Amino acid sequence: MAAMLTWAALCAPSRSLTAQAVSGVGDDALQLPRGGMRYVLAGLWNDYDQVFSPNASGGGSKRGPLFGALSLENAGVNLLPRLAETQVQLRTLTGQSSYLMSLGRLEAAGEVRQSIAPLGIEYGVTRRVSLRVLVPYAESRDVTQLLLNRVGSGANVGLNPTYQSGSAGADNARVVNNLNQARSELSAEITRCGNAMATGCDAIRANPAEAQALVTRTQTVGSAVTAVYGTAANSGSRFIPISGSGAQTSVAQTIGTLRTDFARYGITSIPEQSAPAAATTVLGPGGIPLLASDSSYGVGYQRLGNTRRAGVGDIDLTASVLLYDTFGADQVKRLTTATRGVRSQLTGGWRFGTAGADRTEDAFDVPIGEGANAVLLRSTTDLVWSRTMWLSATIRAAKPLGDRIAVVLPYRTTADFLSAPVTVDDAARSLGMRTDIELAPRFSFGDFFGVSGAYIMRRWGEDKYDAENLNSSVPLMSEMTVPSRTMQAAAVGVTFSTLASYARRRSRFAAEVMYTHTVPISASGGVVPAVVSDRLELRVYTGFPRR
Repeated sequence: MAAMLTWAALCAPSRSLTAQAVSGVGDDALQLPRGGMRYVLAGLWNDYDQVFSPNASGGGSKRGPLFGALSLENAGVNLLPRLAETQVQLRTLTGQSSYLMSLGRLEAAGEVRQSIAPLGIEYGVTRRVSLRVLVPYAESRDVTQLLLNRVGSGANVGLNPTYQSGSAGADNARVVNNLNQARSELSAEITRCGNAMATGCDAIRANPAEAQALVTRTQTVGSAVTAVYGTAANSGSRFIPISGSGAQTSVAQTIGTLRTDFARYGITSIPEQSAPAAATTVLGPGGIPLLASDSSYGVGYQRLGNTRRAGVGDIDLTASVLLYDTFGADQVKRLTTATRGVRSQLTGGWRFGTAGADRTEDAFDVPIGEGANAVLLRSTTDLVWSRTMWLSATIRAAKPLGDRIAVVLPYRTTADFLSAPVTVDDAARSLGMRTDIELAPRFSFGDFFGVSGAYIMRRWGEDKYDAENLNSSVPLMSEMTVPSRTMQAAAVGVTFSTLASYARRRSRFAAEVMYTHTVPISASGGVVPAVVSDRLELRVYTGFPRR
């Protein structure tokens, strides 16, 4: 890249050019002088409430709310798959083949906020070699709002009273016992009437198949009542039809129909208005955290969002080498002389994964870093192109090393975070290559001010997690692959610098102040947060040369 840009610079029209006095957005190939120090203190604020996600029909990604997949008009089996069997049993009890359980409408909104304070120190070992350490202190917050059944009238199922009162289970047991008693009596009558000499069997003999079908139907209803409503304390489904609902009325009608059918055979074991105890309490706006944290619902998270994490993030230690510089690595020359030029710098280093990984007990945890050791590589080439413009082209790569982390099994996405019980295990993690390409044009206005922009393409390689454990009791999916993702972003920034003035002995301090605003443009592959970033950075130099 350095050779190509050099050729372009030499072929440019000749005229008097001003050197690049003010830096700008992103990385550049500026090298510290020997013995010089650069201290960097910055504030970086990342915020997003939207994500790019693949289109269901294929062909690119769409941008939508962070928790858009959780917003449901009727939250039921689509939110809690473990209710699927209950829904099947209720379809039997109600006689409605399309019956859907609903806890009400779920309104989901979320936002992630991250504040990072990077502290960097760079030292010029020689005119062409420098060392840098960057230590970020990071704080992350997730603001999660999951409102279930806000108006209170959108649900058709509520809390099963057998989990609050033993009397409800006893009432349900009587209903089932009455059904079993009627079924036993009719079965005995069918057996008795098999004898041709038996009397009082006209109804059974008129249609013996119908009598036998009634026995079978009653057994099915009794089993469904037991499974859904429960016949003892803490039994049955957690959610059942609410009192006065259409489903509860249909269940009562089903039992009433059985009573009428048995009466044709002279069996009166089922009393009038016999029905299992209905729900009288529905979940309200705070219901989702209750579902997520209570292990009796079959999930078992300790918390659900609205949490804060803070601490030291991943630490970078790097060394930079100036490969080529038409300014001869002379800082005064590049700041004070009118000439075009090219310079190229190569940086390598190591990232210490000190940030830690996800908190498995929180479904929406936002870590303060990847927490993985990584090999770092960066190549940056600067081209002074005209009187007021210069350009930096950067390629960055980070290859995380494999490690083991705690994970929740089975693996799940945001949309199905309540799909199965939480089981914590450890997994082998293999993160894909992280690659950035950045093109940053810079415009200076005199010696002090400049504006800049950048086009950024960022790619995350495929991530793999493998929690295979022969001693584990979890028979569910233990492998997961996160597909590669790509995002494009644009940045703009303004800079105030005293470096050129300091080199001419017109300023007392050598310093730069930069502000950068970055917005996402598009993304492809998997789910990618649409992060909007603001960065304010102060650079202070010591040992900087003067003319």
